[in-house]
Amino acid sequence: MQAIEIDTRIDEKGEIHIKLPQPRPPGPARVIVLFEAPEAAPGGRLRHEPPPELAWKGAEVRGDDIAPAFTPEEWGDLYR
Repeated sequence: MQAIEIDTRIDEKGEIHIKLPQPRPPGPARVIVLFEAPEAAPGGRLRHEPPPELAWKGAEVRGDDIAPAFTPEEWGDLYR
């Protein structure tokens, strides 16, 4: 399977129209649509704040509960 990336816009009817850059023979194709992420979290809540429904449920965060998979030294120049 080959993949191409095409930037497009959704029209006022909620439709996307694309024209492939190269003619392709008729046949099946798989389309994956990725939407731009909204700038703010739903309800105006901060992105790194737990939802209020979890308040007073007994969960506690102690330090860094999610350790990185690779150390900064393993990342090398990509980390900077």
